[in-house]
Amino acid sequence: MRGRDTLKMSHLPPCHYDYSGATDPQEERLKDISLAAAAPSRREKVILIVPPSPQVPTPGREFLVRGPFEGFTYIATLVKKMGFSLKVVDCRWPENSDQRVLEEAASADMIGIATYCDSFVFLQDITRALKERYPHKLVFLGGPLVTSLPEVMLQQTSADCAVIGEGELTLIEFLEAYVRDPAMDLGRIKGMAFRDNGRVRVNSPRPQIKDLDHLPFLDYTIWPHCESIVKNGQILISSMRGCPHECSFCFKTIPALRLKSIKRFEEEVAHLKKATQFDYTWLNDLTFNVNEPRAIQICRILKAHDVQYHCFARVQKVSKAWVETLKETGCLGVWFGIESCDQEILDQNRKNIKLADIRRAVRLAREGGLAARGLFIVGLYGETEASLRKMLDFIKEEKFLPLVKYLVPFPGTSLYHHAVGTGKIADIPGFLKMLSRRRVSDHDDEIINLTDVKEETLRHYFHEIWKMTKEREGHYGE
Repeated sequence: MRGRDTLKMSHLPPCHYDYSGATDPQEERLKDISLAAAAPSRREKVILIVPPSPQVPTPGREFLVRGPFEGFTYIATLVKKMGFSLKVVDCRWPENSDQRVLEEAASADMIGIATYCDSFVFLQDITRALKERYPHKLVFLGGPLVTSLPEVMLQQTSADCAVIGEGELTLIEFLEAYVRDPAMDLGRIKGMAFRDNGRVRVNSPRPQIKDLDHLPFLDYTIWPHCESIVKNGQILISSMRGCPHECSFCFKTIPALRLKSIKRFEEEVAHLKKATQFDYTWLNDLTFNVNEPRAIQICRILKAHDVQYHCFARVQKVSKAWVETLKETGCLGVWFGIESCDQEILDQNRKNIKLADIRRAVRLAREGGLAARGLFIVGLYGETEASLRKMLDFIKEEKFLPLVKYLVPFPGTSLYHHAVGTGKIADIPGFLKMLSRRRVSDHDDEIINLTDVKEETLRHYFHEIWKMTKEREGHYGE
């Protein structure tokens, strides 16, 4: 694959999003719901289900396996503020089996299920069980997996319909219309996919939220284990949504980059501090340092409220002043998306960074006393043994914590479309079943090899990097 052009494929299926810049009428409704002092009282009950996960957590991110998801929390918070009786069933906890879901569903009017790339088998089983026992209850999906593959997910599960893309605006229109008339015409609601006489229809796209200040403050009490979240003082928070970049391996449920106002972010931190007494957050911004002066303001707000944090960062916009601010304001570590140490591989996968940027960012972070972590991918498009050797040599030379994964052509990404188009993924349901049993950080996990490198060679370099990760944990990772 050496010498090929950058992948020239659509990063996102074009029907899923509206990039026109128009403001959706439902956004004013979202603002009203968010600002309302009290929720209306509705008799209908909604249960929202979080699927189990087989994943082995990446070192330093163990909290994310059992902790709350920010996106799901926004959706559940909105449902609660709309006045519905809400029940969240988190199947990542062992007491929440399929039987528990069926028991909770008995009193529900609407059943929503989050979809992630590792939940396909669960989604097949639970939607089938729900529709067999309660054939007339509404079962709908939402989240990244159904957004990337709406036709496949509705063909392969027993769900009635799906909210695709950024969910809040569509959910408001969908739930309020359903309450008025359960026999409503789903074809009139933007951002929905549904069955229609044996075929799947995907409606016209929903514009994304223009002003993130219209979102409600997150309500972490929606989680069944909120007490432990409060006790541990750990929540997720973000100051933005989306990402302006087009990396070949990344699927963005919420693509367009938008920023909360500084005033709103500070109000949200103060609200959450009062509600949960949290003292640590995983700052969930994909490109936290996209605007350095703003990022510095965010850091200072967190410090003012006695909140320590980890953050993601692009290697391009790393300055000494920014690093010093992170250190001064309680940053416990910064995660750089490096992926490869070969410029041609970076270019082919549209990473849009330079090797000099990588070295400079890691050096500045280390010299500034920050715990620097580098995220790497073994098996990117165009990978060769030479590029793997460069990665290994760089990690040996630079004293920081490397975190490595095998390349996964996640549904919706350019690499997924490439894998399907070249026959590397010939059985899509079978591929999704494989994702449901992958353990991600397992040395000998299943992989889809999109390179000309032998699989045993990919595994060799993965193992070598992983050994350094285990050796360095506690030295460069804290």
